[in-house]
Amino acid sequence: MSILRNPNIFLRILFLFLIVLLPIYILVFTINHTSGSILRNEIAGSMESRISSYSELIDSEINHIAQLKTDYLADEDLQKLSTVSIALTQYERLAAIKRLSNKLFMFKESSRFIEDVQIYIPNIQKTIRASSYLEPMEEDEMLMIRETNANRSPRIAVWREQLILALYDPPYSGARSNFYFKIILSPERMKQTLVQITAKEDGKYFLIDNSNTWMLSNTSSGVKLPADFQDVLEGNTFLHGSGFYNMSLDEQSYLGAYRSSKYLDTTLLVAVPERQIFKVLNRFTYLFWFLSIAAIFVILFFSYRMYLIIHRPLQVFVRALRRVEVGDLNVALRHDKHDEFQYLYGQFNLMVNRLRELIHEVYAQRILSQQAELKQLQSQINPHFLYNTIFMLHRMAASYGLPDVTRFTDLLGKYFLFLTRTGVNEICLDEEWKHANVYIEIQKIRFADRIRVEWPTLDESYRKIKVPRMIIQPLIENAYKYGLEKRGSNAILQVNIAKTQQDTLLISVEDNGSELSDVTLNHLRSLLIEGMNEQEITGLINVHRRLQIYFGVQFGLQFERSELGGLKVTIEIPNRGEDESESTINRG
Repeated sequence: MSILRNPNIFLRILFLFLIVLLPIYILVFTINHTSGSILRNEIAGSMESRISSYSELIDSEINHIAQLKTDYLADEDLQKLSTVSIALTQYERLAAIKRLSNKLFMFKESSRFIEDVQIYIPNIQKTIRASSYLEPMEEDEMLMIRETNANRSPRIAVWREQLILALYDPPYSGARSNFYFKIILSPERMKQTLVQITAKEDGKYFLIDNSNTWMLSNTSSGVKLPADFQDVLEGNTFLHGSGFYNMSLDEQSYLGAYRSSKYLDTTLLVAVPERQIFKVLNRFTYLFWFLSIAAIFVILFFSYRMYLIIHRPLQVFVRALRRVEVGDLNVALRHDKHDEFQYLYGQFNLMVNRLRELIHEVYAQRILSQQAELKQLQSQINPHFLYNTIFMLHRMAASYGLPDVTRFTDLLGKYFLFLTRTGVNEICLDEEWKHANVYIEIQKIRFADRIRVEWPTLDESYRKIKVPRMIIQPLIENAYKYGLEKRGSNAILQVNIAKTQQDTLLISVEDNGSELSDVTLNHLRSLLIEGMNEQEITGLINVHRRLQIYFGVQFGLQFERSELGGLKVTIEIPNRGEDESESTINRG
C-alpha cells in the first residue's frame, strides 16, 4: 500500500502508459461491440424481409394452384364425365377423357410446385391424370380428401408421404361425390425455392404445418422438428405473426426468423449460424483480442525494458549509497551503456574515491595527533614518587638488613622496567594489573601495617583485554597521596573489578580518606568535562583523557564518594578480548 501511496518513477511511467493506452482500448472495444449490435439488427431485419418474401411467394403459388383447381369445377368435360357419363357414347367418353387429360397436363405445367394432378370420377371408376389412367381411388384416400376440404379452404395434407392439395365435388343428391381432385405437390421443388433463403449463409429452414403433420427442411430430421426448434415453438407463440429469435442447434448458436401463414396454416422458420453471419465481424473480434494480447505483451515488454533502463540502475545506485552511508567506501559502480547513468555512476565513483582520500588524510592526521598527545601525557607523569622511593631506599639501607633491600629493589626494578619500556602504547589488562600490584607491594613496605589493602585476583577472562598503559597505578597513587598518607591508622585501600549488564568492565579504586569535601568532588567531576580544554592535563584527568582517546568518549573515569568515606574512582572500559581490540584512536 505504501508503494501505491508513494509510487516510484518506474510505477509512475507505467501508470502513465496505461492511462494513455486504456482509453484507446476502451474506444476500440466500444466500436467493435456497437458494430456487432448494428450488424445484428441489420441482419435480423434482412432475414425477416427475406422470409416474408418467400412465405408470401409460397402462399401466392399455392393460392394460384388452388384458384386453378377451383376453375376446373366448371370444366365441361369434367362435368359431363362426373354427371352424365352414362349418356355419352364410347367415343364421346374417350374424347372427353383425352381433352381432360390434356387440360390436367397444362394445369401441371402451370406451376413448378406441382408434381402431378389426378381426378377420380366415381361414375366412370377411373382416375384421370396428365398422361395416363389409374385404378379407382381407395376409400380411405377419398375419406382423407373429404376431411381435408371440410372447411373449404386450401390446405396441404400428407398422404402416403406425398404432399397434396385436395378438392372434391359433393353430389347434389345421392351418397357419392361427382369427382375427387388431388394435386400432388413436389417437395423437392418447394425445397429448391426455400433453400434460396439461406443459400449464402449455409443456414437451415423449416416449413411446418401448424398441426405438425408434415415438414419441409434441408436437415436430416425427416418430418420431425428438432427439439431445439420445438422448444422455441412451445416457448413462443409463432402461429400468428413474425419475429426474430436466438437459439442453439447442434451445439451451435443460430440467429433465426419466423413467419406464420394464416392462409396455409403453416410456419416458415429460418436459422442461420452466427459464425456464418458474423464471419467478417468475428475476424475483427479475433483481431481485437489479438491486439489486446499483443498490447499486454507490449506493456510487459515496455515494463521490462523500463526496469532494465531506469529502475534497476537506480536500485544499484541506491544500494551503493546505502553502503557508503554505513561507512563502506570500497564501492565502485560500473555501467556499460553510454547514457545518463554512466555519467552518474562515474561521478559517484569519483565522489567515493575523493571521500576515501579525505578520510584517509584526516584519519592519519588524527592518529599522529593522538600519538603525540599520548607521548606528551605520558611524559607529564610526576617524578615525585621516584624521589620518595630513592629516599626510602636510602633509609632502608641504613635501618634494615640485606634481605629487605633485595626484595625492595626487586620490586623497584620491576616498576622502573615497566615505566621505561618505550614504543608500546597498549598492553594487556593482566600486565597493567601486575604493575599496579607491584606498586601496592612497594607501598606496603613503605606504610607497613598502617594501610590495609583489599586486592582481588584478576579473572582469567579479563586478562587479554587491551588497555592503555598506566591507567590503574595512577588511581592507586592518587589514593595514597591524597586520601591515605595523612591518615594515622586504620586506612583502607579497596580495589574491585566487576562486569555490567551492558558488557563493560568497572574497575574501582576507593579509600576511607577523611579529607574529601563536596567542593573537591564536584571540582573533580567538572574537570572530566572541562579538562579537555585545559592546556596542561595531569594526574587523573591524564588517565581519563587517554581512556577516551583509546576507547571512545563514552568510556573513561567516574568520580563519586565511597561507602568507605573517601573518594571512589571508577574506570569504565569495554569488555572485549584481544581479537576484538581496536587501534588506539578515538572511536567516538
